[in-house]
Amino acid sequence: MRIIKLKCESDQANFDQTVREVAVESEDEANWYGKPVANPACLTLQWPKFAWKEVEEEGARKARQRSPSPGTNYSPVQEKNRCDETIARTAKSA
Repeated sequence: MRIIKLKCESDQANFDQTVREVAVESEDEANWYGKPVANPACLTLQWPKFAWKEVEEEGARKARQRSPSPGTNYSPVQEKNRCDETIARTAKSA
């Protein structure tokens, strides 16, 4: 039995954004079936894939958010789009 972390598909603030750990017992194309790790006495629940998304481990996310190592050629470039809003873009040196 594998454990996955699920979060509401919508990132809107009015939806609960709590990450839930689920012990998956089975899975099909449309759903995960499992029990919340926080409450193993709970019956097996259906977790629809259209409403929940699987999220990465916290450590993997932190590693990806760290600044680039000193050897990388990272320099943010400012440019204007056609709506005259300033946006940041990553430019790689050749």
